[in-house]
Amino acid sequence: MRQLVKRKKSNIRILVLVVFVLTLMTLVSARADIAKDRFREAREAFVERKNLISPLSDIDLKTAIEIQDLLMLDVAAEFGATAGYFRERTPAGKPLLGVLLENMFTSTGATVASSNSADLQLAPAWVLRIGSINGTTRAEVSEGDAPASFFSELIPAVLIRDNLMSEPNPEAITSQTAVNLGIRFVVMGHPISLSGQGGLQSVSDTLNATLLNSDGATLSEGNGLTPDGARVSLLIRKMASDLKARGRQLRANDLIILGSVGPVVVLNQSPRVVGRFEAGAETRKIVLAIRPE
Repeated sequence: MRQLVKRKKSNIRILVLVVFVLTLMTLVSARADIAKDRFREAREAFVERKNLISPLSDIDLKTAIEIQDLLMLDVAAEFGATAGYFRERTPAGKPLLGVLLENMFTSTGATVASSNSADLQLAPAWVLRIGSINGTTRAEVSEGDAPASFFSELIPAVLIRDNLMSEPNPEAITSQTAVNLGIRFVVMGHPISLSGQGGLQSVSDTLNATLLNSDGATLSEGNGLTPDGARVSLLIRKMASDLKARGRQLRANDLIILGSVGPVVVLNQSPRVVGRFEAGAETRKIVLAIRPE
């Protein structure tokens, strides 16, 4: 009788274990199916430059990052390899990280195409080129390093993104991440060398960037290198840490944008947009045009 009871208890344990494993497999399979569906949606929105079908609210940030990485691999044939990163924050302060690919970059004088299905968002920005110290990468920066030791060039730029959100929600970080923040173009001007005495610190308090439309009216303007005035060295260390958690690292010659320095403006067509940039005694100008796709 005791052996029969033990056998029954053992059978129940096995049955419970089997049910648990089957349930877990079902959940994992369901999550995988959801991730695949969301990747297809994110890819369609990014490649075809149109709004997401719906917010990607049924995935967590880890899954959104995996989708972002897969998307960057998927579009590499057209956009090239990773060339740098873009840091941004939502109005509520949530961090966002976008990947900058080689063929997203273009130079002053460019004509860029807007999408027929998603608004084009422009903002002035400063691009920092990471230098190299004794061949080390910037993932290895130490607490005592000064910002001037990180960078070799400061480059004026106009950051251009597609607004791919299905609804106006700036805090939708999973949706934003999955579509790589909608980054489409980075129009750059002539670089400013930071190899001289003082480097970045010598000009960081003098930076101004302004975007003007074809009539000369101001579209966007901002001062400084970061929109919130945060210390550059801290932001770079935080970016390096976040990238390391993703299996990436900052490398020499990477191009870094630490946020839009002026308000984002929607502009889907314009014969001429002018960016005026000041950094100490240095001045730079960017000219571009926007045409419908």
